[in-house]
Amino acid sequence: MKYLKLFFLFLLLVLIAGVIYVFTYSGKYDIARTKIIKAPISHVFNTVNDLKTWEKWGPWHDTDSTIVVTYGDKTVGVGASDSWTSKDGPGKMETVAVETNKSIDQKISFMDNDPSDIYWNFKEIEEGTEVTWGMKAEDSPLMFKFFAAISGGWNAMFGKMEDDGLSNLAAHAESTIPSPSYTIGKISEAELTAGTFIGYPHKIKINHAEMTQLFMQDMPKAGIYATKNGLTFGDYIPGAVYSKYDEVSNETEFYIGLLLHKKLKPAEGMELINIPSGKAVRVSKCGNYGDGDLEAHMAIDTYLKSNNLTMKYPIWELYVNDPADVKPEDIQTDIYYPIEE
Repeated sequence: MKYLKLFFLFLLLVLIAGVIYVFTYSGKYDIARTKIIKAPISHVFNTVNDLKTWEKWGPWHDTDSTIVVTYGDKTVGVGASDSWTSKDGPGKMETVAVETNKSIDQKISFMDNDPSDIYWNFKEIEEGTEVTWGMKAEDSPLMFKFFAAISGGWNAMFGKMEDDGLSNLAAHAESTIPSPSYTIGKISEAELTAGTFIGYPHKIKINHAEMTQLFMQDMPKAGIYATKNGLTFGDYIPGAVYSKYDEVSNETEFYIGLLLHKKLKPAEGMELINIPSGKAVRVSKCGNYGDGDLEAHMAIDTYLKSNNLTMKYPIWELYVNDPADVKPEDIQTDIYYPIEE
């Protein structure tokens, strides 16, 4: 009997120690995983941004067949939401912030507990898209701390789920890459008047992923600067001016900014470029940025050679409508190649 009492006392001490351990276990965590997905950044971003795709790659669907998802009125972008029931209890998620092709922030909660944060970061690289998926919280409910403690820590609890989810996302995204949809208009020659362009200068090796990052960095800055100075779309046209694009040396020099229809001095870090008057060959391409751009430039190159015309720098592109206001297939880029007379 004495030994039995000692045994139960030992169990009680173990239980007390376990309770103390769980109560004092840190509820703060920030666990993230990163994976390279061989698919265009816009496709990967749009997949994650649409909650209805999550059933096709979410890691929890592989391990729990009892999950039943109900979608909110909106399933894409800020305000998108869903909820679910399962053998482990109910939960819900909402998208709270989106920066196109860069980041997505979400709130997720289980049962009646306070929400945790989910964050996604997207970066275009030569191989495709670098995706980071993370979960974090400043504090966690006791039940979560218990599961973390017996699972070997927050990293063990969430890390494998993120790894599995990113692997599933890669398989899904890489197998569903849409065919580029674009149209190239008729090439024409035009007599242009002189213009004024202000833009942020860059001189780099030709690297399309790096160039895309520069456009995502500088184009919003230029637009915000114009708006703060009282200009609206139409008083300027976003664009890029290329003073060099040499595939032999693999070097390019260009400016990202605005073609002005009203006067505006360059912002700090910008330079003013005078667009010369004269003859130019032009073409309009409609479709997502990056889709059909090379083909449009090659079409102009073929036209120049067929008509014994010689181009001269600078050449420029104008992004004549707002992608937020039109369908992807209607996003218009006008390309101009000045020619020697």
